Amino acid sequence: MLLQFMPKPLLTPDQVELLRVDNVVSEAARAEGRTLQGLGIEPETIEAIVPSYLWRFRKTGQFRSRVA
Repeated sequence: MLLQFMPKPLLTPDQVELLRVDNVVSEAARAEGRTLQGLGIEPETIEAIVPSYLWRFRKTGQFRSRVA
C-alpha cells in the first residue's frame, strides 16, 4: 500500500550523481574557514526552528495563543 505513494523512480540520475561524492566538510575547508563557523553562522537544530514555521498551520491558525 505504501509503495503507491513512493516516487517513481526512487532515485533520479541526478541524485545518483550527487551520491557519488561525499558531502562531509574536508580538513582543507576547515583550515581555510569555509565552514558555517568560518562564516560566522551558528547552526541550530531542526527542532529549534520548525515550530516557528508551523505555528500558523494550527487548527485555529496564527490567532490561537502560543504554548510556551
